[in-house]
Amino acid sequence: MRHQNFLISFFLAILTLLLVVSCQRSPSDTETSSKVETPSNFQVAMLLSGSKEDESWSQAGYEGLRAIEKNYQAQIAYQEYVSNVDSEEVMRKYAREGYDFIIGHSGGYINSAEIVAQEFPRTKFALITTYPGNNHNLGAVGFRSGEVGYLTGLLAAMKTKSNKVAYVVGENYPVYQEEATLFKRGAEATNQSIEVFTKFLGTWTDEEKATKVALDLLAAGVDIFAFNADEAGVAAIKTVTKKEGIYVIGWTKDQYELAPDRILTSVLQDIPQLILNA
Repeated sequence: MRHQNFLISFFLAILTLLLVVSCQRSPSDTETSSKVETPSNFQVAMLLSGSKEDESWSQAGYEGLRAIEKNYQAQIAYQEYVSNVDSEEVMRKYAREGYDFIIGHSGGYINSAEIVAQEFPRTKFALITTYPGNNHNLGAVGFRSGEVGYLTGLLAAMKTKSNKVAYVVGENYPVYQEEATLFKRGAEATNQSIEVFTKFLGTWTDEEKATKVALDLLAAGVDIFAFNADEAGVAAIKTVTKKEGIYVIGWTKDQYELAPDRILTSVLQDIPQLILNA
């Protein structure tokens, strides 16, 4: 048991290190930014896929926007609950209104950003996801999600008693496909008898759907969950942790307070700092 506890502590430390390293700039980037004087009329807009108070991804994005406001004296605007379908028109609206920098805080906004960035070549766009950009006015920043997936899978496998664990994520984007694949790989590398369930909800905000999926997994015998599903995931966490012996790995922010003593750990992503790096 002492050996297992040591291993858990070790892997949590590595997980934290990976997340910190993945959102740091190169020295040259830092040097360049320190020489840029931001005008007081610098205007920044952000699209959020959920609520700015979702205790997860969208809230962290909003905190990043407020950090830009504070650090660069920027004028900010934002819109919550922007669907992938609506994101193109919302980006276009902000571009027409003269915003200098438009941030799409979702991997689902890639196609929209590509189209609108081409229409407004003098406006800067950024996506918070894994994406190469267009080498002109559209870029992106993201985390090393694969490594995170592997380590959370490993931790889930170390803590399960039923030999059944689950990774539940909002949307089926490439970055989360990679995360899910490596979650499974990490779990199976730790316990060859383990059964790994992966569920893509198709939503970040449908609490009822997320809760139903979680309860179905609970009925199938899952006792360790990793939820990367924003507002929908928060609702599911609160539901499954009511049952004795069920534990959860949270995502993006420290979600311990959602279910004290039932959150094994949370994948802490310093999204405000990541957004400042954008």
